[in-house]
Amino acid sequence: MGMRDLATKSVIGLRSSGPPRGSRPAWVLVLLALLWTASPLAERMGYRAEEFAARRQRLAQALGSGTIVLFGATSPTPGVRFRQDNDFFYLTGNESLNAVLVIDAATSASHLFLPKLGATEVRYEGGNWLEEPDAARTYGFATVQPLQALQEFLARRRTFTAGDVLWVRLSERDTVNQGRVDVAISHARRLANPFAQHPTEDAMRVSSLRTQFPYYELRDVTPQLDRLRLIKTPREIEILRHNGRISAEAVRRAIEATRPGGFEYELEAEATYWMVKHGLQAAAYPAIVASGPMGNQWHYENSGRRMQAGELVVMDYGGSLDHLTIDITRTWPVSGRFTDAQLRAYRTALEAQKAIIAAIRPGVARDVVRKVAEDIFRSNGFDPRYAYIGHYVGLSVHDVGDWSLPFEAGMVMAIEPIIDLPEQQLHIRVEDTILVTPTGAEILTPGLPKEVDELLALIGN
Repeated sequence: MGMRDLATKSVIGLRSSGPPRGSRPAWVLVLLALLWTASPLAERMGYRAEEFAARRQRLAQALGSGTIVLFGATSPTPGVRFRQDNDFFYLTGNESLNAVLVIDAATSASHLFLPKLGATEVRYEGGNWLEEPDAARTYGFATVQPLQALQEFLARRRTFTAGDVLWVRLSERDTVNQGRVDVAISHARRLANPFAQHPTEDAMRVSSLRTQFPYYELRDVTPQLDRLRLIKTPREIEILRHNGRISAEAVRRAIEATRPGGFEYELEAEATYWMVKHGLQAAAYPAIVASGPMGNQWHYENSGRRMQAGELVVMDYGGSLDHLTIDITRTWPVSGRFTDAQLRAYRTALEAQKAIIAAIRPGVARDVVRKVAEDIFRSNGFDPRYAYIGHYVGLSVHDVGDWSLPFEAGMVMAIEPIIDLPEQQLHIRVEDTILVTPTGAEILTPGLPKEVDELLALIGN
């Protein structure tokens, strides 16, 4: 979807070339309604420009003073469709390379700086908002300027009084499938290689800002930005619900394609086809389709093994729609029947997951809910180590957020108690993405069965 579409498209419309609604018999309208609820449209959703403007205003109000500077991505994502930096997209909706956002925190006036593209770039890659007349008004910015004007713009904001502040990202960026901590760990592992000591792009930016503008004090914008991202807006919730329906049906179709002797990648293909067919721009993370002993390798991504009767298959896969992700996992027997040990473990994980979801409501602490799951694991003879709640979900499948906070309406998270017994080649994971509502929790992936009889009935159908 182009950026003009993202900024202006706000609703899903049911399109029809038939007669007006008033001329149809009542039974036809009922049938159409049933078809609409049963099969999501293959249409993307997007955001209005006002959505991003409101986010910028909330961030500015939270900070109160100073200048916010955030950078977009500087290079394409190799081999896959480009995805803008999460924080930058959250505040702008812009998907241009080498873009920079500057916000006056005192007034919330926002300025976007974009590179001036040459004729060849525009011809082959498409233009950016600098080529659009009246782009600032269209997309809700005070100005849209060439990138070359950025340094002078920042220099002119100096007030010559103590306390000039640049709010920048000092914490790690997050990606579609890695949270800030995940990225920090990956960076630390890279530094173990004596020939991979280069700093991150974000670290280089911070160093450059300090060198070029020594009179500014740099502070980390991510705590306030993360707090905003933690609570989803009504539009985000609409998109997550739509994504949840599509992603759940995608995994359901993979379950139906399961058969002894089949390959893991066949299941991945079934799910991926459904996601792409229904408008999802990408996967939220590489598909995990892990059969037999691979199930105990939590982040197995090869999908190359032939599935055998008597084994379990663990499938963890969800889509990304308009930069918002969904996380789902189901575990089922390849042959359509659990062994006694598998069934006991599955029922325990399912009982814990359902109990966690039932216990979630605004104001309840995470530790209270975790204890519910741990008690269920212990009472059934399983180690409670992995009876945890899971993680936040949003722009990243391991989204930003402070887990010391009690549950709050608008939070979205994955609930995934896990039983992992490598010595038995036994791994059970039952995961859904949920929304905290004012009165409890709503499952955003309800279309995928998890009760034993309903799950088994799908296999091989």
